[in-house]
Amino acid sequence: MKPNIIVLLAFLTVYSAYGQAYKSAFRADICQCLETESLKRNLTPNAYKNCYKETLPKYANQIDAAIVEDDLNKRYYLGQLARKDLILAFQYELIYTCKVYFDYLDRNRTSKILIAREQAKESDLEAKNQMVAMSPNAYAYFHRAELHFNLANLKEAEADINKSLEVNPNASNIKSTRHELMLLALVYEEQKQFAKAVALYDKIYMGDLDSQIAELRALANKKAGGSMSSIPKPVNKTEPVIKNKTERRRPKPKSTTTKTTEIITERRTKTRQEAKQTKSKSDSSSLKKLFKLE
Repeated sequence: MKPNIIVLLAFLTVYSAYGQAYKSAFRADICQCLETESLKRNLTPNAYKNCYKETLPKYANQIDAAIVEDDLNKRYYLGQLARKDLILAFQYELIYTCKVYFDYLDRNRTSKILIAREQAKESDLEAKNQMVAMSPNAYAYFHRAELHFNLANLKEAEADINKSLEVNPNASNIKSTRHELMLLALVYEEQKQFAKAVALYDKIYMGDLDSQIAELRALANKKAGGSMSSIPKPVNKTEPVIKNKTERRRPKPKSTTTKTTEIITERRTKTRQEAKQTKSKSDSSSLKKLFKLE
């Protein structure tokens, strides 16, 4: 048995290394495509997707070969999942391995901040100060923090964000404080405190489809000296279980049904009794009136 186990382990090791090798080559080819595109024109948000689609046919067979499944329908489904996982993963992994891609995303991020600072007005601070004075809640502090950030008042922005989190009754709910924590992470990045920014991005990350946070995290982590190995591993996915109609229906407890029946019977009996009493009173009243008339 031992020789068989050793052979199996050796095969799995080689197979895993082969899989990583094709992924590395896949990433490298996408990067080369992006470099070629950057020489022709400025990169756009669609540049990555176009390069992925252009490079995919070269590696399609290797992607499908890594799937062990006899059922053709399941095999196709798993193949589509694998392609989706790759296009998402490469989007962040390339930040660590492809300089032209990193430069494009970082330049794009910086450009957005500079545009917002051009549009920000110092005179708007008075209105924000009045808002905080009139209603010192999380909403008011956060909006003043946004203006301070756009005015490059980083210390004031950080103070207002912390105050917003302090007075927020739902501060323990990450979804409720997502925007505050994201802004605080941007403040840390502007202050060159990249490790703190990464920690906040990890805190508010919502999953594989949260591309905005994953991208910002990778950029900050790269600047902090991080590598592709420090990318958080995605949560294991399982196929959705579709239950049949009989499983979906929850049978009512027998005791509850019996009790309900008893209550209905009791109410009907009571109603009948009340009806009889009412009729009896009505008859008596009619007789009295009849005698009086006579």
